Amino acid sequence: MPKPRKSSRPAESPEPTPPPEPPPPPSPPRRTAMRRATAERKLRILERLTAGVSVAHIARTEDLTIRRVRQIIAEMLAKREVDPPAGFVQLQIARLSDAMQVAHTMMMEGDLKAMDRVIKLAGELDRYHGYGRAEIAAAPAPAPPPRLSAPTRELLLAKPAPEKDEAEIFRPATR
Repeated sequence: MPKPRKSSRPAESPEPTPPPEPPPPPSPPRRTAMRRATAERKLRILERLTAGVSVAHIARTEDLTIRRVRQIIAEMLAKREVDPPAGFVQLQIARLSDAMQVAHTMMMEGDLKAMDRVIKLAGELDRYHGYGRAEIAAAPAPAPPPRLSAPTRELLLAKPAPEKDEAEIFRPATR
């Protein structure tokens, strides 16, 4: 029988033991499900925002605070690496594109009143895409009339004409 050792090291065995396996990563289905749910929420928020729904209404339907919805919108715009004015332009273009599809469908179904809407929407889309109305140079403003010169010293010193009686001025002419 072998004599017990006094050290804490175990006796060396002729076969090396394999290293312990690392713990398994978090369950991928759960992590994927959370990411999917977040992505779907962001997509719903963007769709509602594009449709013109207010931030307060979006917050109510998603059961979030208004502040959190605004944070999500800011994050979405930041991830697109777009400055806020350009992000607003993209949002407006998306809204106008949706409205254009509806108006075009109505026009194709025979609603001639929709033609006016299509023309207006096309103008707005052109404006947001940078194809605004051509600036026509206005005719130059006419030159102002020449200024009158100051009265001469002689006129200033001259005596005024004697005043005539109104009856004499407005007397009917005799022939």
